Amino acid sequence: MEDYRITEQFMKTLKAVTEIEVDVWQTPFKEIHKEGIFRLIHYHPKVEKTLPTPVLIVYAYINRPYILDLQPDRSIVGKLLDNGLDVYMIDWGYPKKADKYIDIEDYVEYIDKAVGIVSRRTDKSKITLHGYCLGGTLSIIYSALNPEKVKNLVLQATPVDFDVPKTINIWAKSLDADKVVEALGNAPGEFLNNAFLLADPIGLTFGKYANLIKEAKDETFLKNFLRMEKWIFDSPDIPGETFRRYIKDWYQKNLLIKNEFELAGKKVELNRINMPTLAITADYDHIAPPESTKPVLEAISSTDKMAMTFPTGHIGVSVGSKPAYSLWPKVINWIKDRS
Repeated sequence: MEDYRITEQFMKTLKAVTEIEVDVWQTPFKEIHKEGIFRLIHYHPKVEKTLPTPVLIVYAYINRPYILDLQPDRSIVGKLLDNGLDVYMIDWGYPKKADKYIDIEDYVEYIDKAVGIVSRRTDKSKITLHGYCLGGTLSIIYSALNPEKVKNLVLQATPVDFDVPKTINIWAKSLDADKVVEALGNAPGEFLNNAFLLADPIGLTFGKYANLIKEAKDETFLKNFLRMEKWIFDSPDIPGETFRRYIKDWYQKNLLIKNEFELAGKKVELNRINMPTLAITADYDHIAPPESTKPVLEAISSTDKMAMTFPTGHIGVSVGSKPAYSLWPKVINWIKDRS
């Protein structure tokens, strides 16, 4: 009888799920530049006079950037706008087979192009750069190569030291990136998704669906659940040359934290990062744990640097209810005070 009730509840949940439509970009924006698959968007300000220093968000080239604007009541973008900040975001798009030769240099070059566009539009020579996950890693590289263009650096759940023995690191270190690229051209988004599930296979599969059954009658919960599911499975492929290089140079050789990573013939020296820097970390992050991020604060030369750690996971730091009300007001105040 108990098995029957569980099955019945599961079928009711499935029916409820299929009847709900969800949106994932919550805040209006305008596309102001496009180059190939890359584009730069500008969110509509919510105040008449924004704070002087604009914010440029750089998300990872894995998954999609709307995780920062996923839910109406927990949108990080919305909170930044509510506090008078002028917000821009880079969208890396969906690489096709023809994009397999896009390299890390191309991503950093587009960050520079976006910074230039934002600076000209706002008449500001420096911007606040907010990098999330591997977008934070790209932001570190950019800031080290162009410190004169970055006023503040915000790093959210950003891997820097890739020798931390967590599941995702072990997987990446054992991978033959050359064979993946030779066989597939680009690394499929599903391939990366499966790797991330290895970090917490029970919690990220059985655990969340068990919770779905329990909360199925709550329409708000269901909508937020579906938004998250849409984001999780909206996974762009990774350009082959980008995949090859970040797996080999970052995860396997750990060149960035050693100051041995080179881009376009220039060595990326972390001590050139001299601007105010905030590192946001999550205690239960299996992709970029605090011990992977915090070493960057020791490597940079900035005298204004801080770490904020919250008891949540890699994605929870953006969409969790507790961080929304406890962590992000502190983060936003840090940015406002330096804007």
